[in-house]
Amino acid sequence: MTVDTHTTGETAGARGPARPDGLAGLDEDARPLEVVVAARRRVADGVVALELARIDGAPLPPYTPGSHVDLHLGNGQVRQYSLCGDPDDTSRYRVAILRVDESRGGSRHVHTRIREGLHLLMSPPKNNFPLAADAPHTVLFAGGIGVTPLLAMARELAAHGRSFEIHYRARDRGRLAFAQELRDLAGPGRLHTYTDDDPASAADFDAVAAVRAAGEGAHVYVCGPRGFMDHVEDAARRAGTPEERVHEENFANDVDLTGTPFTVVAARSGVTATVAADRTVAETLRDHGVQVRTSCETGVCGTCLTKVLAGVPDHRDVFQSPAQQRANTAVTLCCSRARTEELVVDI
Repeated sequence: MTVDTHTTGETAGARGPARPDGLAGLDEDARPLEVVVAARRRVADGVVALELARIDGAPLPPYTPGSHVDLHLGNGQVRQYSLCGDPDDTSRYRVAILRVDESRGGSRHVHTRIREGLHLLMSPPKNNFPLAADAPHTVLFAGGIGVTPLLAMARELAAHGRSFEIHYRARDRGRLAFAQELRDLAGPGRLHTYTDDDPASAADFDAVAAVRAAGEGAHVYVCGPRGFMDHVEDAARRAGTPEERVHEENFANDVDLTGTPFTVVAARSGVTATVAADRTVAETLRDHGVQVRTSCETGVCGTCLTKVLAGVPDHRDVFQSPAQQRANTAVTLCCSRARTEELVVDI
């Protein structure tokens, strides 16, 4: 079974069927918005929430549940974070970030340097993790900070009186961010929490049973650490849920960027170049004057997804679903390579 995927940055939950933003997005207006950190508060152990507003006070662009933004942290880093506030409130966006000291440094910078009143740049919202509008029942599985995109989904489902349930697992009760907010949204019997410091609740976590009980036609959404998502996806497979009804969001991609040299042809730019063993396609094309838009640089956000015209990619991203990768119609230029001697891309 394959799953639809969406990946955002290192610590946030920012996808359902993955859409190749890079194919159409290069011509879109993606100019960053100037925002101010209007509020900052601790929402769980090791988790802070930031509220972001336009500096000029104008409304922010509307967004739908599952959306994320690229946040420029002011130190040269750009990270993707899911929007976990109220989509109907365009005066402010809310994101939440878990501190992970062994990460690439973005979350540490947020926790130690980002304060109220600071001005930042932020992309308009993007949604590659949409909520299915026709699901008779929706099951949301959150692992730790993976609750962020699912919180906005729960709000949407509750507002429209749709059938849903939430299964939320964390290391301990102190790490259950937004737990009371979820309880208020879900109502009686629809929020199930499991923590390792409560052995009884941890033993109750049975993803297979939850998916089977959801009934025919239910959609499953999962976000959290890789092991947690693998467990839920395996449960969905065992429960017989079709792949098109399982949607995941990845946090990060520990990717090897090196490999055998090959030739890349940028068809629209008229550039042919050799991609060295220790260089990426994006780096190589930039060296030859081709503008390649990237953000995460590890194949998680889809910013650089580009149409393949000829050749077979060596896919190393986690943005595309396995089925999309098998189709070989698009490639992430920031991390993927080629299985053929030549790869022709539409850029």
